[in-house]
Amino acid sequence: MQAIRAPWTSASFLLYAGGITIFAATLALLATLGSDYGDAAFVGWTALVLAVLMDLAFGARAVARPLAAGLFALSMVVALAVFVGALEEWAGWLAHTDSPFAGFHLDHFAIELTLVVGAVAARNLFRFPLLVLLAAGSGCFFVTDLLSNGGNWSAVVTLFYGLVAMLVGLGADRVYGFWVQFVAGLTIGGALLTFWHSSDFDWIVIASASVLYVLLGSGIGRSSYAVLGAFGLFLVTSHFVFKWFLSFDISFFGEESESSQPWAAALSYAVYGLVLMLLGVWIARRRGAAVLV
Repeated sequence: MQAIRAPWTSASFLLYAGGITIFAATLALLATLGSDYGDAAFVGWTALVLAVLMDLAFGARAVARPLAAGLFALSMVVALAVFVGALEEWAGWLAHTDSPFAGFHLDHFAIELTLVVGAVAARNLFRFPLLVLLAAGSGCFFVTDLLSNGGNWSAVVTLFYGLVAMLVGLGADRVYGFWVQFVAGLTIGGALLTFWHSSDFDWIVIASASVLYVLLGSGIGRSSYAVLGAFGLFLVTSHFVFKWFLSFDISFFGEESESSQPWAAALSYAVYGLVLMLLGVWIARRRGAAVLV
């Protein structure tokens, strides 16, 4: 099923900006309602929010406004998951834990599965690519929660989920596959950072993995890996900059920064930028796209 691809125009920008704002506002509204009202009232409020979003999503679809419909559907799926959680809380089934991965809880799995199934069903109906991001991301959470109880084992499960998602993304439609690969890159990178983030050697490993991300993105034609690789190199640069060249003192009245060698810090970030440019030039030449670089 072909995905909706909106060209970058003033209209599409405003639609995306408005839709994402509504998504964030929906989350904030539901959180506020949950804290202000009792369990039964919260079920009613979430049902009302869900009904309004469903009406907006299917109404926009009926009048041939697929981009607006998809954006409303994104908020609709999240509201549906919150509604399921509200019902569980009202019935006294919802477990409250200190960690999202804290034992086997069917009530938690029901909410996570609602997100996954709801996002997949909405993607089939509305053909909106961001719903794939929601499905893949919530799928990772569901699998990790199902197979682990936190700690390093959760990172291992997340790593394997990312590897599987990478393979799935290679065979998916290019537009949908972008978001699958984006989730794959995040989950693999997040797992690696969980394992290696303490010593200088750990950060050298992260730097190597970041370069491999850039090369992988070039090899399979998925730019999301290059973006994540650049961010990884930024984290590595920042680690060594703040260790060697900058120091921070936290006072009672706020954060006060004391720079020991600010020129070296600035130079380090300049080198980081140069490395990114050199990688970009190398990839462009390798792919035969030397124009403008």
